[in-house]
Amino acid sequence: MPPTERDPSRSSINAPTSYLSNVSNFKIIESTLREGEQFANAFFTTEKKIEIAKALDDFGVEYLELTSPAASTQSYNDCKAIVGLGLKAKILTHVRCHMDDARLAVETGVDGLDVVIGTSSYLREFSHGKDMQYIIDTATEVIQYIKGEGLEVRFSSEDSFRSDIVDLLNLYRAVDKLGVNRVGIADTVGCASPDQVAELVRTLRGVVSCDIECHFHNDTGCAIANAYAALQNGATHVDTSVLGIGERNGIPSLGGFIARMYAADKEHVKAKYNLPKLREIENIVADAVGVAVPFNNYITGY
Repeated sequence: MPPTERDPSRSSINAPTSYLSNVSNFKIIESTLREGEQFANAFFTTEKKIEIAKALDDFGVEYLELTSPAASTQSYNDCKAIVGLGLKAKILTHVRCHMDDARLAVETGVDGLDVVIGTSSYLREFSHGKDMQYIIDTATEVIQYIKGEGLEVRFSSEDSFRSDIVDLLNLYRAVDKLGVNRVGIADTVGCASPDQVAELVRTLRGVVSCDIECHFHNDTGCAIANAYAALQNGATHVDTSVLGIGERNGIPSLGGFIARMYAADKEHVKAKYNLPKLREIENIVADAVGVAVPFNNYITGY
């Protein structure tokens, strides 16, 4: 073949994972009002939450995730207030895998519940003390209840990357058969690398038929790269927060994730999201938590 001709066998289009890729077909679950509330300086009033929710809706995120109504009376009332705004984005709330939490969340009128329970040996021993069969049985009860209420449901393991892979896949297979909309994987301690993410998501994609959501912490600086690797290998939904705020050093920032996806498919991102709105959203959140927008921030830095 002449050197000026391109060898199609070497094209990235023919890469092993290309048929799994959702780089041009993803949804954002914006978690500033859930994960972001775990940031050290985050004390959002109801009015501020409404302002942030409206701004994110104008930007075009597909989902807004809110703190569990079981966390406090304010969280319960805030869920109801944001549901009442009639936004285009679907409203989700993040709850423990427990019937009391699920019932309370359903009362608020949200569109869906993000259900989570720890699955690693560390969390099973030191957090809730339950075995995998208990987790499957409890998940079954909670998921069937939520589905019976006609709501969207995601079921996620916590500390997925330190969980036993056989336990994890058996659990996901069981909840997939119950008809969940999504299963979730969470790098709760921020230890995963893009290669590890690719392997787990690709394996999971072969086990479940539902969508796959990913939640990555940024302790080792890999959160955005991990999110991209997840999408390349079959994930469909990615959790973000404005400026990356969250527990410890947070999760993929909305702007950083958008920058990565813009580089991958500019026209798709431009068509989906109101990019000029990004700086306004970042300023709102930065002011609310008492930080400056970094000079080297993705897209909006100086």
